Amino acid sequence: MSTLSQSIVDFIAQLQPLYTSQFSDGRECALSLLDGTLILPLDESSGEREEGWVTVFWQGDSSRCSEVPGMQLASVAIWRHLQASGYGRSDEETAARRKQMLDQFQRRTGVPLMRAITALA
Repeated sequence: MSTLSQSIVDFIAQLQPLYTSQFSDGRECALSLLDGTLILPLDESSGEREEGWVTVFWQGDSSRCSEVPGMQLASVAIWRHLQASGYGRSDEETAARRKQMLDQFQRRTGVPLMRAITALA
């Protein structure tokens, strides 16, 4: 199993209250509490290097499945989390929280996410 992919899914799952952990198909996954989308780590062990791709079952529907770069999905999840938790916060507080989350992502996954998230902000 891809460690990077699992690390990205684990990070997204802790972005509560928008996401939570869900055990599915023998793996720890992230479940969107907004629409039921299920995010699973993708096994990249046969590739030359891990790129952190994840499998997404949109609205939990197995017939609507995509494989997407996990860092891209994590960027959107962080952005949505900041929006949801940022009401009433100043721009400075939101910027500090964004930096904290980017640092946390890098510590947990070993890869920086800065370029992807700042493009969304």
